[in-house]
Amino acid sequence: MAASAGYDALELWLPKLWPDLERRGPEALVGMVKRRRLAAVALAPIRDVTFRDGAGREQVVAETRGAAQLARAFGASWVVVQPGERPDGADERDALGEGRDALDRLCRASERHDVGVALMPLGFEWASLRTLRQARAVIDAVGRRSIGLCLDTFHFHVGGSSLADLRSFAPRSIGLLRLADAPAGDREGLRDEHRLLPGKGTAPLGEILATLRVMGADPPAIVDARPPRDGDDAAGWARRLLESARALVKNPQLAGARPA
Repeated sequence: MAASAGYDALELWLPKLWPDLERRGPEALVGMVKRRRLAAVALAPIRDVTFRDGAGREQVVAETRGAAQLARAFGASWVVVQPGERPDGADERDALGEGRDALDRLCRASERHDVGVALMPLGFEWASLRTLRQARAVIDAVGRRSIGLCLDTFHFHVGGSSLADLRSFAPRSIGLLRLADAPAGDREGLRDEHRLLPGKGTAPLGEILATLRVMGADPPAIVDARPPRDGDDAAGWARRLLESARALVKNPQLAGARPA
């Protein structure tokens, strides 16, 4: 479907990938992607990487190591990781310290396969790392070349990140850009199922794209929005999604961009 719609590459979704790996093995899946002349840009996501107990920390390191090995086989540069829930009684200082320790362990695991770890802050109220400001604090504290930012425009909007936060990043540290829009209304009530076609909502996609352009950052752009329950077939939706994203990247003013 992705090949026929005209995509250049895929973000491979790990929860869907693991069952196929068990049935067919990595060689078959790598061959399937390459036969369709597609590349893999990232594997995503490793979830809940912060505030794990001892056994949980070992598990998430093993998952990251396995995902990095698989990413290497596909030729993907990044494994995307997401923070876990901030426990009761933990403040922001605790969250940043835990984020530093967790991401340092995961980077060490991924580096064995020459694959980077892209931290994707989640804008949801319960997440331990919600904003780009917090993500940058963790990335700077880890200080490894293998760590980068996965900038998701939907979560940028939901978590209340700012363009000033974005401008504080070194361009090379922004590893991935995930494009999706958000509907109008209460941001705290938004969930991933509310993701919209790029340019069809109220998230500041135009401003984000204009800011990245001024910064000289040029990360691979991934489009991730949920299809309507009763709308197009999957192939038709994939084409619409690509067309919407390409139009917005070519002309950020379509989303009302202001100079950054």
